[in-house]
Amino acid sequence: MFGEDYFKTRHRLTDVVLQVIELAKKTEADTKPLLESDFTKGLSNPFLFTVCGEPNAGKSTLFNGLFGKDVCEVNVDNTPKVNRVQWYRNDGRAYDKEVTPVLQECYRPVDFLTNFHLVDTPGTSSTENECSQVTQRFLPVADLVFWVFPASNPWAAATWDFISKQDIEVLDKSILIIQKRDLHDEQDISIILGHVSDLAKKRIGFVPPIFTVSGKKAVESKQGKALDKGLWQESGFPNLEQHIADFVKNSSVRRQLLVNIHHATEQVMRNIEETVENRSRLLESNEGFLYDIEAEVDQERDKQSSDFAGKFSNMREAFVSQSVPLRTVTKRQLSVFPTLKSFFSTENVSKLIESSLIASVKSAVEEQAEDDGKHFVGECRRHWETVRPRVKERLAVSLQDFDTETSGFEEARERFVTRMGRAARQAVVNLRIRSGFDMQLADRRVHLRKWLYGALLLLMLSGISGAMRLGPDPYPAFVLLALSLGCLAGFVLRTLATRMEITNSFDERLQDSRIAFTDALEDDYREGVRDFYVEYGRLLGSVRKNISDAKMDLQPNLVQWNGLFLQLKEIEQEL
Repeated sequence: MFGEDYFKTRHRLTDVVLQVIELAKKTEADTKPLLESDFTKGLSNPFLFTVCGEPNAGKSTLFNGLFGKDVCEVNVDNTPKVNRVQWYRNDGRAYDKEVTPVLQECYRPVDFLTNFHLVDTPGTSSTENECSQVTQRFLPVADLVFWVFPASNPWAAATWDFISKQDIEVLDKSILIIQKRDLHDEQDISIILGHVSDLAKKRIGFVPPIFTVSGKKAVESKQGKALDKGLWQESGFPNLEQHIADFVKNSSVRRQLLVNIHHATEQVMRNIEETVENRSRLLESNEGFLYDIEAEVDQERDKQSSDFAGKFSNMREAFVSQSVPLRTVTKRQLSVFPTLKSFFSTENVSKLIESSLIASVKSAVEEQAEDDGKHFVGECRRHWETVRPRVKERLAVSLQDFDTETSGFEEARERFVTRMGRAARQAVVNLRIRSGFDMQLADRRVHLRKWLYGALLLLMLSGISGAMRLGPDPYPAFVLLALSLGCLAGFVLRTLATRMEITNSFDERLQDSRIAFTDALEDDYREGVRDFYVEYGRLLGSVRKNISDAKMDLQPNLVQWNGLFLQLKEIEQEL
């Protein structure tokens, strides 16, 4: 089942929390940090998976294939089986409860529904507006959103229109599913994937994870006593299942909840520690020694965090410098012929400009973060080489060299770079440059239409005058033709003038936004540095264990305290 590691960690943390509360009561220690955190509700919240797509796309079969049980109702003909939003939850018996005419809670005695709630929705082309409204309320709170398309028609307009209306928070947790792959050969599937990728870039600006599956084969592979591995592989579900498992394991929101509970538990543990008496002076001295080393790590972390202003002082100029290439793109997109074309097709200038800005700024920030990550590794290595001889002399504990212990901190450095790249992307989006750009383009189109329509009207009148030979001579037709050409010339001149106005306005907007952009990166930078040095601090785990083992001999409460302390440290590493 998905997320076994996550649920194992959550179960362990729940068990530790209960034991810590019990020990706190024995020692009369303050339990307020845990009791105020309402941990029981947070630890029991299930994951919410929501599926959307066209009618008969295979949405219900997708869930049945994933979990190996006929949980969701599936149609046996071409009529949609799901005509309302169905929320599947766990209970000891099977029954349905109508919450509203368009929302139904479906309770089933299925174990995995304890940890995973499923929301099955009608097709996105449904005319039931209330169903769409209920579906829209589920999307922001869902942990994962599955957009399901049949392989026969993965470019259905209704579904893509619905996807393109979603906020970035929903799109970031979305995956695209191409169902019924068994009805097509591999060459067709490859072509379909290419089309879907191109369509995703066009409609939402990036390509979410895409999986091609056969829900029918997945269900069939799990119907016997043992899994039919051949059918299971043919279904395409292994890759999808692995993606979901990785998501459950690495969900930042869920992990942060456990981290908060973990921090509250650590606080109560510290309260318990303070109430335990008769500590050995030698152990206290050794603990002080370890805390001094950890304080050095904290000081180094604070030092690196405080250097943010200096390291990113050039990012404002790098951000503004993007106006040079973007200015060229803007001028090209707003020239005369593209402007004429925009009157008859959708204008994507603002999206193109924003995407280009995001890509270039993200690249610059990641390059800076890559350099900083290498610097952090070097500083940690230098400090670790001073820690090893001190620990050996004081505690007789031999520590491995830095590269053996950490593998060079490659993963930590990559996470830092990824975090800063994501932060840069979000910072640009939050500046809402695109919205102002769209307003200017809309005003420009209205203004230029007047010139173009005037030229066309005068040209038509000139033709009519010439054809009907109004007046004693052809001069009226020539006058009208001249006026038409004048309006057309005015259209060209205004096109170029407004292009320059919009380009200059864009430059000014970048100038005004540079401070807000770098300010938006600061919190992520500091948090990334903190996470880096937290992981470095875990290298002292063997030293902590050495001291804890000695303290376990003092008294039963201290023995229990040390056991819980070690469990929390292990859980911290898992988190």
